Amino acid sequence: MNRRKLVAELSAGRHTRRPVKSVTIQINDLFEFEGQPVPAQRPDRTAVEAMARRQFEFLRQPLQIEVGENAVTISFTGESTTAQDEAARLAERAAKRAGDGNYDKAISIWKRVLELNPSLHKARRDLAMACMESGDTESAKNHLIEVLRLNPADAWGWVVLGNLYAKNQKDWATAEKFLRRALEIAPNDPWALNGFATITAQRGLTDEAARLFEQAIAANPEVPNPYYGLGVTFHRSGKPDLAARALDRLFVSAGTQDGRAKQVFDQARTLYGMVQEDLMKQRHSEAFKAVENFRAGLEQLSGYPVRVTEGEFKDKTSATIQMAWKHGRAHHVIKVRTTLPEVLRTHQMAHELSHLQLEQEARKVGKNRFFVTTDATERVALQRVEGDIRKLERKGYPADAAQGLATALIRGLAGFLFNCPLDMLIETRLRERMPALSAGQFVALRMGALEALGTTADPKIREVTPKVILRAGLALNGAYALFLDNLFHGATTYALAYQPLESFAVSQRLFGHWRTRGPRMGPGDEYLLVDEFADMVGLKGWYEWKADPGTHIVTASAHKEGTTNPELLRRKQTPAVYFCLDALKRYDIMSVEKIREIALEIGMLGQNGLDYASPDQKYTLKSVPDEKFSGLHLMCLMYAGFKRIAPEHDLQMDLNEPFLAALEMFEKGDAGTED
Repeated sequence: MNRRKLVAELSAGRHTRRPVKSVTIQINDLFEFEGQPVPAQRPDRTAVEAMARRQFEFLRQPLQIEVGENAVTISFTGESTTAQDEAARLAERAAKRAGDGNYDKAISIWKRVLELNPSLHKARRDLAMACMESGDTESAKNHLIEVLRLNPADAWGWVVLGNLYAKNQKDWATAEKFLRRALEIAPNDPWALNGFATITAQRGLTDEAARLFEQAIAANPEVPNPYYGLGVTFHRSGKPDLAARALDRLFVSAGTQDGRAKQVFDQARTLYGMVQEDLMKQRHSEAFKAVENFRAGLEQLSGYPVRVTEGEFKDKTSATIQMAWKHGRAHHVIKVRTTLPEVLRTHQMAHELSHLQLEQEARKVGKNRFFVTTDATERVALQRVEGDIRKLERKGYPADAAQGLATALIRGLAGFLFNCPLDMLIETRLRERMPALSAGQFVALRMGALEALGTTADPKIREVTPKVILRAGLALNGAYALFLDNLFHGATTYALAYQPLESFAVSQRLFGHWRTRGPRMGPGDEYLLVDEFADMVGLKGWYEWKADPGTHIVTASAHKEGTTNPELLRRKQTPAVYFCLDALKRYDIMSVEKIREIALEIGMLGQNGLDYASPDQKYTLKSVPDEKFSGLHLMCLMYAGFKRIAPEHDLQMDLNEPFLAALEMFEKGDAGTED
């Protein structure tokens, strides 16, 4: 039996008794749905009846119309039990399709449902929603009006119709009218409140919109839309901190029940990235100060200064640190990638300094060790990939090139094995201990995660990478992606890209092991975690540990001081604070180009030496005409200038403490300069 014949038989209700149903609607609503003004006097009964027949022609015919004083009752023959059962079954299937985001299929099924049971109110409403999601707003509007004709007390119908007029037609007045109608029926409906809040925000009434969004959240904390609306509202009004707080609440509290909610989460994650970039720039000064204090504390604890240089790396590394005790130096060295933006360098500095902190803590309790690869460990690794090397040779790679590529990949993987669990510990600490850096941390780690995803998806890299290296690397990348998604409480979904991979089961075990061990680790225990990770990804024997002797001989040349009398400069720290404060105030209203001009001119002038012992204002600058400066004032201007234009450049001046003190005064709005 074909579908059309089945529908006809079910509709006829063969061998069943069909009930009589009725719908009552206010006469005013009939005029509203017709798009006509409500008449001031009682309308003609014949005209009202014709209007009712026209508007309810989608119901089973014939219709019985009874016109009352203020309302109209429409009676019609109901559907057979068989038709109702079949319609209910198909409606469940349509709802599942819609929940999976397959709206075209859901619409097709719901139309069949309404052929069987035209008065099935919920199915007609769901059909309207599916049409709206698929972009067919005109059909959605028509179906919604039919829904409200069947039941004018359906608050949800008024909400969706209001949102349709707001979102698709930008008709805010009509949208507000419909949403107010919904709130009259259901004053605490979260969707009605969310829609009304959105319109309120559109009109620039931020405080009132925020109150309505909060009311919607309180009505149902699992609905994601009000959190997102609150985030958008605060973002547009230049309040990224409040926007971030709203979106954080979304990721923690809201649920993802269907495709529509997933879309909101995706939009929220995009907005969250934009908000974090705004916050990173806004908090850069505060974050910089926190990292400089961190650096100063570690210099004191470790007994060695930290020097910063810049350069390029062969891979996508952003920065590295070399400990004084590993490289025979009287100082530590952090090397930062030259092309790394200034706002991201602050996080990278904090990250590399944290490596120093971990080693210093391990040294204090006698548990520090050095992770090394040797010829012997590389031979072990090369034996594991012999078959892959031969495959590369068969593809045309020279034997030396194939061997060299494999060796480079082995060394890279060994370094990643060491850093992966340590980075988890470091980023957890930074998140907990350095809130001023949180936005910069998010943006920097997002950049790293996206670079890792790009490498993972590169078919050329996958083609030449030995399988054991590829699987281990993917497992570690997947584990770190899971770690980041957890660190940011669902604001990211980096792990989704790794889920289809065979290695993801190992990624889950690695991350699960980290979650168990991480909170209980003491100084030096991170090295045990490296061994445990190596066991889980099959890389045991690819590296060795060497004991830290606790002392070292300085073999590298001493770092030349930038001032001829550092002790004198330290004694002049009090006036230096005020000169640095003056520099911060000047530079706050200058372009980066102007700051660079001043700093570089002072640098050229200083090649012949600056007299910072004398308070006399005997120096002039072309870049700052009509002013005279003391030598110490110029040094502070140059120091503060380089902190803005090239913070990685070490001027070797003992001005860090007065600069930080001035920075704190500047942030608090303190004034004053002193010679």
